[in-house]
Amino acid sequence: MKKVITSARVTELGDIANRLSELYKKTTALQDDNFLSTHFSELEKQGKAITAAVKRDSVLSKLKEIDSRRDDAVRVLSKLLTGYENIPEQTLKPHGERLAAIFKKYGVGITDENYSSESNLIESLLADFATEEAVASVSALAGVSQALDNLRKEQNVFAEARAEYEKARSEWENQPTATSLRKPLLEIVNKKIIPYLIAMQIADNSKYGSFISAASKIIESVNDVIRGRGKK
Repeated sequence: MKKVITSARVTELGDIANRLSELYKKTTALQDDNFLSTHFSELEKQGKAITAAVKRDSVLSKLKEIDSRRDDAVRVLSKLLTGYENIPEQTLKPHGERLAAIFKKYGVGITDENYSSESNLIESLLADFATEEAVASVSALAGVSQALDNLRKEQNVFAEARAEYEKARSEWENQPTATSLRKPLLEIVNKKIIPYLIAMQIADNSKYGSFISAASKIIESVNDVIRGRGKK
């Protein structure tokens, strides 16, 4: 029976923990083994904790991704207005200069601000572009209205995602991170459960053999993924 490759990712360890725990719960013949019962109970607990921690990480990752899209919307608007500001067509140039001047009060640098500051600055920017004088120029320049609409959309999406993140974060206080759970889980599997099963395979294969075979396949399926990743 092979041990889990130590370079396994947190998500892969969580997968192993959950699958092994389910396998053990379905193996009625081993429920009277106090050693396995104790350690699989802990393994199940660790697996659920990793699943929850990974979910928390994914919420933050999603927020960063949405913020990146919002930043892109700011940059698109900036490039569009710069083009109109310098356009040689005299019927369009004044409109471009007017809108570019509004944008320059904020600049692309707002994308480097923290979430709260950037959100406030974007709201202020959009309000400036909604004034009567600005709206006339926006209407005169193809693509600007669409760029502003897209920025508004991404701003709203970010606001919703951040509200979800803040709500979740209030529930995460003092919860372990996925990374901090990695080592303890790996030790339960590699240093406790697997050595014990190897010994029991020799001592009472008729009782433990079937479970060990199924558990080995679970571990090997993940090890194959890890080895395949290393070959890329």
